[in-house]
Amino acid sequence: MKISSIIVSVVTGVLLLSGCSGSSSSGATTSYAGQYDGTVVLRLSGLGETVNQTLPMRVIVGVDGRVTAANPNASAGGQCSFNTKPVFLTGNSVTASGTISCSVEGLGTCAFTGTESISFSNNAASMTGNYTIDCPQGRVNGDMSGYLKKTV
Repeated sequence: MKISSIIVSVVTGVLLLSGCSGSSSSGATTSYAGQYDGTVVLRLSGLGETVNQTLPMRVIVGVDGRVTAANPNASAGGQCSFNTKPVFLTGNSVTASGTISCSVEGLGTCAFTGTESISFSNNAASMTGNYTIDCPQGRVNGDMSGYLKKTV
């Protein structure tokens, strides 16, 4: 079973996008507001294969500090139950962690557990993540890192 096309589309930005266990709003405005675009390298290992894939990533920071992240070109390879709780900046960074259950075509229901962090500077951001994905067929471990430039 190929994990590259199935899990990659689900895992990228999944924790920040879903609002898992992150910082709450301070109500203040932020100078980091804007859109950040770049690439991340996602490394996954498990189910008999290892995948290294470079993917586009977009992060949007609202004027209130709310952060969302996603692969702008992704097409869902499964269906996840997302918590819609927003995630907000604390200082110049945001971290989200938690577990999300996803029904992944060809793999069944998988539990995605991980932590994602983004640190912002005036015109750029760096993003990291660590993941454990438990599926009926076995476990996939992964990590992600990337650099994004402020584009808007």
